[in-house]
Amino acid sequence: MINLIRPFPAPLDTLFEWQDGDHITHLDGRPLEDILDLYYYTPETSRTTLNIQRRTGELLRVEMDPGDIDAVTGCFAPMEFKTCACDCVFCFIDQNPDGMRDQIYVKDEDYRFSFLYGNYITLTSLGKKGIKRIIEQRMSPLYVSVHATDIDVRTRMLGIKRRIDVMAILKELTEAGIEIHTQVVLCPGWNEGPILEKTFRDLVALGAPSDGDESPFAAVCDRGFGYEGAEDPSEFDGDDQEMSMVGGIKSLAIVPVGLSAHREGLTKLDPVSADLAREVIDQVAGWQEEAKQMLGYSFVYLSDEFYLMTDQAFPPASQYDGFWQIDNAIGLTARLRDTWRETLEFLAEDDDLPTRPLTVLTGELAARAWRREFTPVLEAAQAPEVEVVGVENRFYGHSVTVAGLMGGQDLRRALLQLPPEPRRTVVLSPRVINSDGLTLDGLRLEDLAADQPHTLLVGEEDGFIDFWRELG
Repeated sequence: MINLIRPFPAPLDTLFEWQDGDHITHLDGRPLEDILDLYYYTPETSRTTLNIQRRTGELLRVEMDPGDIDAVTGCFAPMEFKTCACDCVFCFIDQNPDGMRDQIYVKDEDYRFSFLYGNYITLTSLGKKGIKRIIEQRMSPLYVSVHATDIDVRTRMLGIKRRIDVMAILKELTEAGIEIHTQVVLCPGWNEGPILEKTFRDLVALGAPSDGDESPFAAVCDRGFGYEGAEDPSEFDGDDQEMSMVGGIKSLAIVPVGLSAHREGLTKLDPVSADLAREVIDQVAGWQEEAKQMLGYSFVYLSDEFYLMTDQAFPPASQYDGFWQIDNAIGLTARLRDTWRETLEFLAEDDDLPTRPLTVLTGELAARAWRREFTPVLEAAQAPEVEVVGVENRFYGHSVTVAGLMGGQDLRRALLQLPPEPRRTVVLSPRVINSDGLTLDGLRLEDLAADQPHTLLVGEEDGFIDFWRELG
């Protein structure tokens, strides 16, 4: 069932007179669970019939051309996601400080949002119905939090009572043609060492062989009408049908556990030390070579924190293949460094380099990446000076150093501590402001910038150099 929250746009508003409480129940006689059903089952060439039920119980039938569906989706209420019933020992939601927006405290566990936006799910509440729908509607790729393939270890880490064999579910999905990206949150004393090696070997055994496609993740809403690969398999013959159903585990991301200062009453955990990080780097380097022999690509990837905390060199950008785990900060530093270098070289040829000095406020870990990887690139191109300020995270605690978890109050404090002269152009990471223009603690850009002399802007990542150049 899909709730309608506003009238259809003109000229489709003439099809029926919208009333508050209207909702779509069926498409061509087929019950609809949500908007994904509508996308999947809408025919591409023939007219379609929507059944609309009113709050009064009155039923309407509305005929539409398939191309009109895209025009009316903005009238549908957003999908409500299903919440997570796990009590993971490392869950960062449980480590949020008090007083934040209600949405920040909600844990989602919804395979639809994994498909649409790359949200990680544990598969603990999927059920047979969910598996059947994923396979039938080709919801691929999915993103799965594995953490350990050892059933007992994973059960304890997820804080659940029921023993669930995640490998059995992954095997069923991948054999049915679903592509899956996985992750491990590395918790010392829980899932490192032999447990981590078992996890790698179990997952790589289901690895998706290289198909030469290094395209990064794209949400369904960016793929055009309907679903990618949503064709009816019965329309294919022989090899074509087999190729259309190839699935497998495409990647394994390993990230260090994040520990805030707000862990009262939670399971005691230790952070990933530099020594352990070095061991894992060595382990993963060997596993990547094995994976290349098996699958033709690296398969397993470490978050940038491992290399920054140990001051070890990043792998070349090519080692990250399609950068499938970029939102896990895996390969982000290497990609930005190389992208910025290439852009600066093009601009230098046209004598069109940026001209304005900048000040960057960012997390302490990102500041380390700037000084070690980015600043030498800018200096080599003779770009203007960029002053980098690593901001202490008092909102979450000093052990949280990534840019994406900076609170507005900490950025505001750092901004006010800058000398008033000379007046600066100060740039923030786009990861500190959400799509509603808010920081994690609910401040807007104008709140951060109030009553101080500097210009405050939100920058870009891949497009940072062009953003900088356009400042004049």
